[in-house]
Amino acid sequence: MKGISWVVCLYKDIEKTDLWKIMEFNTIKDISYILNMKQQEISNFYHKLIKERGNLRYCVIYQVA
Repeated sequence: MKGISWVVCLYKDIEKTDLWKIMEFNTIKDISYILNMKQQEISNFYHKLIKERGNLRYCVIYQVA
């Protein structure tokens, strides 16, 4: 899919009330590198197949066109 980007909002707290940084990526692979996690974990989290864990407790991930 061309033109699709991944946006990651990183928060300073688990409650996700204090926004720290917003980053845009081209692939899940790029996100997994930055968050130091496996691509499959990122994808499963995005599709709500797993609960938040590790670094994912501090972020929200979504796609933009």
